Amino acid sequence: MDLLIIKHFMQKKKNKLSNQQQQLFIQLLADLLGNGFTIQESLLFMKKSGSVSGLIIDDLLEGMHQGDSLQSGLVQLGFQLTVITQIEFAQTHGDLTGTLYKIKEHMIIVAKQRQNFYKVISYPVLLLLFLMVVLTSIRQILLPQLMANGTIRADNIGILFIQQSPYYLLTVILIILTLVVLISCYLKKRTFLQRAIFISKLPLLGNFYKEYNSAFFALEWGKLFSQGLEIKTVIYLMKTINQRSLMSELAERIEEQSMLGTTFYDQLPKFPFFSPELSLIIQQGQIKGNLGKELILYSQLCWLRFFKRMEKMIQWIQPIIFLVVALLVVSIYAAMLLPIYGGMEDFL
Repeated sequence: MDLLIIKHFMQKKKNKLSNQQQQLFIQLLADLLGNGFTIQESLLFMKKSGSVSGLIIDDLLEGMHQGDSLQSGLVQLGFQLTVITQIEFAQTHGDLTGTLYKIKEHMIIVAKQRQNFYKVISYPVLLLLFLMVVLTSIRQILLPQLMANGTIRADNIGILFIQQSPYYLLTVILIILTLVVLISCYLKKRTFLQRAIFISKLPLLGNFYKEYNSAFFALEWGKLFSQGLEIKTVIYLMKTINQRSLMSELAERIEEQSMLGTTFYDQLPKFPFFSPELSLIIQQGQIKGNLGKELILYSQLCWLRFFKRMEKMIQWIQPIIFLVVALLVVSIYAAMLLPIYGGMEDFL
């Protein structure tokens, strides 16, 4: 029995797609649907061509034959909830192929940003690790010899700094880990709306979160409004998506306030995880009669600002890390050399 359970979990882990495999899957599915294939035919073509593992395709097809939706199978493959939600909405407004292409473009941009981030921090982090090794070597090997022959004194501030630095570093790491665990536990006990409000109020991260939510919701709402759907219908569709998410909870809250007489665009400023101008875009779009187009254009602007902010943040990370490393190097030199010079002056 235990072996069967272990085999089951290993199989589930094996069926998870990597980020590159997810990009390839979305790209192929978009291309095949764009050429007139159905979803089932597209999956069978992927299996025959060997582009995607046959076991994964068989699991997806089996689930669809049993009545499950495509997005339910994609959840098992490791796709993010935002991707699943976009596909669910795409099947409602009918532009599944266009949505898949947009998802692919965002995946490529995010992958590029991730690679740039790794490149930026890799060298400073390696330098910082090397510095920690040097500091530990000085503390364990060099200091005992200098203190034994009387070159330096043990009560010197610089020497105390070198001796206590590992404990300082360990304390900082423990504090950070404790904060991360506490915040994670706090968010797990909250609803999606409460989590979104909490994240939107965080310094630095909150601005990214607002831009992301504004771009995501504006795009999905814009597509639905472009199909001629009314606000009540859009809210209903938001509520009926399969996955419990921020979108479904937001729809419930908007519906409650709408029953009390509050308009859709008047409610949006009450949610701090949206950019302030989103409600103005919706209000103006309703007046002009081209709400769908304006929301789609606004979403493109939000995505542009989002990725520009990401690039600026990445450009700032490396200089900050180098500055920290430089300060540590200077501190170590000062802590080591000044006591030695002081001891030599006393000796002379």
